[in-house]
Amino acid sequence: MQKLFNRILVPVDLTEKSRKAVEKAVELAKEYSCTIHLVHVTKAISIGSLSFDKQGEQQDQLRSDERQSRARLMDLFGFLRPVLDPSIKIEYSVLKGNWNEAIVNYVNEHGVDLVLVGQGGRLFSKKEMLLNPNRIATRTNVPVITVPSNRRLVKLYSIVIPVTDFLPVRKLIYGIYMGTRHATTVKLLGIENPQTSEKVRYYMRKAYQLIRDNCSLNVELELLPGENVAETVNHYAMTHSADLVIVNPGVQSRMPGFFSWLFGKIIQRYSAPPVLTVSPV
Repeated sequence: MQKLFNRILVPVDLTEKSRKAVEKAVELAKEYSCTIHLVHVTKAISIGSLSFDKQGEQQDQLRSDERQSRARLMDLFGFLRPVLDPSIKIEYSVLKGNWNEAIVNYVNEHGVDLVLVGQGGRLFSKKEMLLNPNRIATRTNVPVITVPSNRRLVKLYSIVIPVTDFLPVRKLIYGIYMGTRHATTVKLLGIENPQTSEKVRYYMRKAYQLIRDNCSLNVELELLPGENVAETVNHYAMTHSADLVIVNPGVQSRMPGFFSWLFGKIIQRYSAPPVLTVSPV
C-alpha cells in the first residue's frame, strides 16, 4: 500500500501539553518513518499607525519574542533527542499571524501529510480552540489527528469508522493503512434514522466489501439509531474502548444543538480516544 504518512506537522504552544503532543508525534514517526515539523506561531502586530519610536519598540519586541520562541523550540528538541531514532528528522519553524492560517499555509507549502494536535492544551481544549481541525482538514485535504495525552497512536486494536449516506472512501483508506500493522478490528458504525436507513445500510455493505477486497483486517458492522453522528460515535467509542475514531469534518464532527455550532463543540474536543479528521474528497 502507498505510504501515506511522510511529514508530520505538530503545532506547539511551548507548554507542557504541547510537549506531550510532540511525544505522540515521535511515536508515529517511529512507526511510519516520518519527518516531524514543529511549528510555533507568534502574533503579527500591525505597527503602521504607531509613532516612529513606538514602531521601533514593537519591532524590537517582536524580534525578542521570535528569538525566545526559537530558543524554547531548541530546548524542546534537546528534550526529545535522547528518545529519537537517528533516522527521524525534526525541523522547526516560528511563524507570525493567526494559528489556523499559518498552519494551513505551512501544510500546503511543505507537503505535510498529517497534522497532529494535542488535546487539552491552550491550542485545543474544551475551553479554547485556537486551532480548528475541521478547517485545517477541509482547506488542506490533509488529515488532522487530535490526541489526548494519555492515549497511544500505535498498536491500534479498534478503529471506529462511522458510515452515513455516502461511501466513506478516504476514511476507509486511512483506517486500513493505520490498521494493517497490527491485529486491528475495523468497526463500521452505521448511524441511521428513518430517512437515511436504506442508504446507510447500502453503504455499510459497500464499505465492508471495499475493506475485504483490499486487506485481511477483521471487520465488524453495527447499526445504531441516531440523529447526531458525533454524539452517537462519541458515546460508542467511550463505551467500546475504541483506540481511534475516523470522521469527516463538518456535520459528522459537530455535537448536537445550536450552541455547539456557535461555540465549536466538536467531537475532537471531547473524545476519549484520538480522532482522525479526514476530508471526504
